[in-house]
Amino acid sequence: MGTYIASVSPFEADLMTRIQAREDGAFRDLFDQFGNKIFRTALRILKEEQSAEDALQETFLNVFRAARHFRGDSKMGTWINRITVNVCLEMLRKNRKHEARIDEDISENTSLPDENLRTPFETCEQVEIRTRVQKALARIGRKHRDVVRMHDMEGYTIREIAEILGVAEGTVKSRLFYGREELKRQLRN
Repeated sequence: MGTYIASVSPFEADLMTRIQAREDGAFRDLFDQFGNKIFRTALRILKEEQSAEDALQETFLNVFRAARHFRGDSKMGTWINRITVNVCLEMLRKNRKHEARIDEDISENTSLPDENLRTPFETCEQVEIRTRVQKALARIGRKHRDVVRMHDMEGYTIREIAEILGVAEGTVKSRLFYGREELKRQLRN
């Protein structure tokens, strides 16, 4: 059994230790802690709720299978997110029907938590801006688009993105720079 050594919160360290020991209730706690984030990540990639739910289940199965091999080289959330991305990519490879939806965005159908605090004009303006940004993002290359979304919209660090995508941090920085430049050009059009 691996030992959880990454510098993370005591809660995550305790949770991984409990999961590795197959302790009762540990996976329920894991689901409570990471379930929503996994689902949102899967939904962004797969663009379909049912597929995202399938990916959520598959991710937890993979976490269960791989928990004893977890070394603690990264944060638990980063490790689980990488598993989620891999599950989604495998689903896309197996089921090409998702390819047609890759450039669509669910944000048009997703309401913001503080939407009730905005005036109708502000809400309309936000929707217009979001639509312009999503259309511009859809026109840039996938590698650049993914890094820009993960960093600028989802709040991942350069290091986390590198771990998730399995590339060097320098590659992430380069993709982020060129992705932002291309996004600026697209938004000017």
